[in-house]
Amino acid sequence: MDNKWWFVSWLSRIVLFAATAIFSLIAVKYLADPVGTAAAFKISLGSAAAVTNMRVGFGALPLGFALITVGCLVSARRHVTGLWFVMTILGAATAGRILGIVVDGPAKESLMVLRPEVVLLTLSSVGLALELRRRRHRPVDAA
Repeated sequence: MDNKWWFVSWLSRIVLFAATAIFSLIAVKYLADPVGTAAAFKISLGSAAAVTNMRVGFGALPLGFALITVGCLVSARRHVTGLWFVMTILGAATAGRILGIVVDGPAKESLMVLRPEVVLLTLSSVGLALELRRRRHRPVDAA
């Protein structure tokens, strides 16, 4: 690998590791204690089905995201796929959060997580652009 591009591979790894960690933390929180986690946001779960739906929607899905990102992290060939995935998930989440802030008002909790979401979204976008550029510039026999 050309020495001037060494940082691109590390940026990709850092973004994928951060996304894996964040998705894992969210998953564990909602899988382990969906009632308590929901209650922290003044959400009450009034049935077993509601608790299960919270585990699945807010626990199992982020766990699946974490498994995808860790798979992309361990395979350098899948860094581009992983960065696209992170960018897509965080782009949708950030858009939803901004919509909520505009429509529902700027809740302190929403504003707190908006900044890290935007940072990780930006890093994944920059990492993807640089990774694609690096791959276009690598020698043919290094493919």
